[in-house]
Amino acid sequence: MNPFFKHFSIDGVFAREILRSMAIRWHRIFVTALLLSLVASFPAPRVHAAEIKWQQLSSKKGELPVPGESTQQTGSLVVDLDHDGVNDFVLSFRAKAPVLVWYRRSEKGWNRYVIEKEFLPLEAGGAFYDIDGDGDLDLVWGNDWQGPNLWWWENPFPNFDPNVPWKRHVIKNDGQHQHHDQVFGDFKGTGKPQLVFWNQQAKTLFLAEIPNDPKAGSWPREVVFNGEAGDRGDASGAFKYAEGASAFDIDQDGRADLLAGNYWFKHLGGTNWLPVKVGTIGGRIKAGFFKRGGKYPQIVIAPGDGSGELKWYECTGSPTNGADWIGHALVEMVHGHTLEIGDVDGDGKLDIFTGEMAKWVEKNPEANYPNAKGWIFFGDGRGNFRKTEVTSGFGWHEGRLADLDGDGDLDLLAKPYNWDAPRVDVFLNNGTGPRRRVGTGRSFKGPLGLQLYSLRHHFQKNVPLAIEHVREFGFVEVEGGGNYGYGNERFRKMLDAAGLHTVSVFADYKKLRDDPASVIKTAHDFGARFVVVGWIPHEKGKFNEQNCREAIRVFNDAGKKLKAAGLRFAYHPHGYEFQPFGKGTLFDLLVAETKPEFVSFEMDVFWVAHGGADPVKLLNKYGRRFALMHVKDWRKGAVGNLTGSAPDADSVTIGTGQVNWPAVLQAARRAGVQHYFIEDEAVEAIEQIPQSLKYLESVKW
Repeated sequence: MNPFFKHFSIDGVFAREILRSMAIRWHRIFVTALLLSLVASFPAPRVHAAEIKWQQLSSKKGELPVPGESTQQTGSLVVDLDHDGVNDFVLSFRAKAPVLVWYRRSEKGWNRYVIEKEFLPLEAGGAFYDIDGDGDLDLVWGNDWQGPNLWWWENPFPNFDPNVPWKRHVIKNDGQHQHHDQVFGDFKGTGKPQLVFWNQQAKTLFLAEIPNDPKAGSWPREVVFNGEAGDRGDASGAFKYAEGASAFDIDQDGRADLLAGNYWFKHLGGTNWLPVKVGTIGGRIKAGFFKRGGKYPQIVIAPGDGSGELKWYECTGSPTNGADWIGHALVEMVHGHTLEIGDVDGDGKLDIFTGEMAKWVEKNPEANYPNAKGWIFFGDGRGNFRKTEVTSGFGWHEGRLADLDGDGDLDLLAKPYNWDAPRVDVFLNNGTGPRRRVGTGRSFKGPLGLQLYSLRHHFQKNVPLAIEHVREFGFVEVEGGGNYGYGNERFRKMLDAAGLHTVSVFADYKKLRDDPASVIKTAHDFGARFVVVGWIPHEKGKFNEQNCREAIRVFNDAGKKLKAAGLRFAYHPHGYEFQPFGKGTLFDLLVAETKPEFVSFEMDVFWVAHGGADPVKLLNKYGRRFALMHVKDWRKGAVGNLTGSAPDADSVTIGTGQVNWPAVLQAARRAGVQHYFIEDEAVEAIEQIPQSLKYLESVKW
């Protein structure tokens, strides 16, 4: 899973915001902490976050629906279950039914839906993925110590009823009990994610393949690891179990790796795994790039059901050599059963959120640790952190960091285990601001998507992981056209499951000319609105009038057919079209003789400038003929030509190159550009895209 994202915390490989989850976009500015008082029988949390204004909403004050009657609240998950682009959250319970409820975001707050009304005592954890391949996200949860079962619940989208439970299906119904933490990821490189989970009483980490018919019964499973994984008891020496599970590409080979306990696991083929011990204790475990420019990501581990130090670890040699992982302590913790990673203050650098449990012994009426705290460690991108206390005297358990209200910044979901339960709280980052999309700000309004070609190297290695990268950046719209060997239908379902909508697809010039019906079918397969051609065949460096007039005929003819099919055609120039012709250029001829009702254009700012044209003047001259735009910067000092080719390294982070972006984007808004797409052709695109997003969010004119 990629660390460079804007609006979503890091979790599993299809976890959305996953979210999206799932994401899932898988980010804003903290200023002071404002927490409302708790019920009279408990002390109000002290607020120390000097940079964020948190708006606390609590079920104890009637601001959220009460979760249920259970006084033991085990798990929480943030996921967009209804495809509205805004994260919802799910809570699990034991002690009393219902044991699974969904808080669905609405304009006025959250509405509570029952997912599972039967009494099935559930353990901490939970995961989500489109298990049945129908385009929506399904849920996974498992029994606690009282049963051997692991289940998945089928999302009934779009037929939701607050009082109608979801269909439940079996993943595991034998063996030992207690299933703590699950994660999906394509750990074996098959092109389809697998499910990994702890079976704690078996002291075993299992991997289960999703069967062709996931509703038919138990899934086949194999052992990844058996034994201790940093298990740590409390001060009394009580025995605890290994826990924690997440996904990240640790060795940067393009494949998701598994993190669990105090290990990361590299798949060696078949059923063979290499366990690499990173920390001394286990618990919650995540990974991300806290130090810019490093070859490998860093790993963070917090104690779970036990006490110890919160540490981050960096690799000083080989990532598969445990001795090369060096730990740095951040704080001593008591039952730190919360660990999340995300860019909380919107500075483009990863931060760490963690919290302590206030109560964990069910029979005790009083809090076990009344001084429990919550912290955010703000990272500077160089491995340094500034500790900020968010709460004191407030119990955290399975706390989450995600955009809960759809306004583009990261909020906190607070669910205690049995401290003051039942209850649920949300802490909104500076309240709920105007909803906006990734990469947009006060001046630039977008909508902004991603041209999937930017991550072509990642798609070649691992398609599901590449999709997850796109989702984690926070994009909703994409431009593409290929299916990477998955077939159009399946690939679209994968995009849909990640909350990604294909606005435009690229097509080959000759196919558009000779077989427009197949081009139309592909566009419809992806649900696209635009079809784009990006190259006119010609002798390199010698694009001429004959090439241009042939293209005019093809574009007018195909554009008419596409319009009849409910699509819009656009041509994407690559710079060679700016060959001098008459009193202007061949591009001027192309615009003049293609019919506006059938032919639009997609401006690639890089290639326009590379071909010697001025993007601002072109936008001012041809206005609404430009329906789409590739937002791509050109390296300072680079020299263009009329060949339509340039080194990949000439594609740089937006705002660092030759382009005058305030002028270009202002002209694009006047021209009525409908959709913008970042296209970054550099090998380092996955590192540059987050910085490009940050620039676009802050650019002013």
